[in-house]
Amino acid sequence: MSRKYSIFLVSAFGLFGLLGYFAVEQVLPYTGIKPRRMVPAENAWRFPNGYTPEAFNLKAEKRTIQSPEGLHLSAWLVNSRLDTTYGTFVLLHGISNCKEVNFQRAAVLADSGYASLLLDLRAHGESEGEFCTFGFYEKADLKAVADSLTVWFPGRPIGIWGASLGGAVALQSMAFDPRYAFGIIESTFDEFPNVAREYGADYMLGLRSELIVNRVLKKSGAIAHFDPYKVKPVEAAAQINRPVLFMHGDRDSRIPQEFNKRNFEALQHPLKRWISVQNAGHTNLWARDSKHLEQEVSRFLRDCRNEEKTK
Repeated sequence: MSRKYSIFLVSAFGLFGLLGYFAVEQVLPYTGIKPRRMVPAENAWRFPNGYTPEAFNLKAEKRTIQSPEGLHLSAWLVNSRLDTTYGTFVLLHGISNCKEVNFQRAAVLADSGYASLLLDLRAHGESEGEFCTFGFYEKADLKAVADSLTVWFPGRPIGIWGASLGGAVALQSMAFDPRYAFGIIESTFDEFPNVAREYGADYMLGLRSELIVNRVLKKSGAIAHFDPYKVKPVEAAAQINRPVLFMHGDRDSRIPQEFNKRNFEALQHPLKRWISVQNAGHTNLWARDSKHLEQEVSRFLRDCRNEEKTK
């Protein structure tokens, strides 16, 4: 091996190491806690069916809710399409997304007699806040949401429906506030370190390093002032004794299906259901099997109402 080639290899490895160090210390810690804000008008291609209530034939109005820390959280309040409103669902989006992605779900609920509150989670969409904490602080935000809904619609049952990040927040919120009487959970994770390892592998060419993940999580927690190791939807699920419908794509490469299955298995209530959507990935469950999922959601909600009547 020539001297020039040896120098080249040493320099290449040194540069690679320097870039890796920079990524671990200055890039990866921010990738989750500092999500990109979705602006629908600037990303219309992501909304093939539209991003306004009118595009889904829905009646809606903007609402603002204040978090315990004083953050203003933006929401759409959508009416039921039936003469009777059975309850209000809080709809939660995924990471780097916004409330407008949930108009399709709101339309499904409206046809079943449910109103919806489509919420921009903190640090997303039009809501205030600098950092996303995957439920650590968001569950208190959702308590403030339940407070507002209780004032606006006294006596009306409250449900919660979340996908991905929203699903993790939803489970933690149900455990934190029993006013969330039923839930629908899509494509979420069981423990934050587990999903951080999966997402980290995407950035590190498939490498799953416990050492790197722990360093990144420690740094993320210090920046956003939260403990990532306490974000455990599976432990929240074990505290919930209310009806929950779970669904997950069997080809989800971002959050493996078995993560969410652990949440399902931990939850203790006879009215819990699991749907594995065939040939679906992380974000296309409804594109793959919308008709069947609409039927399952309607059946689940009907069973929830029947259970409530027997109490």
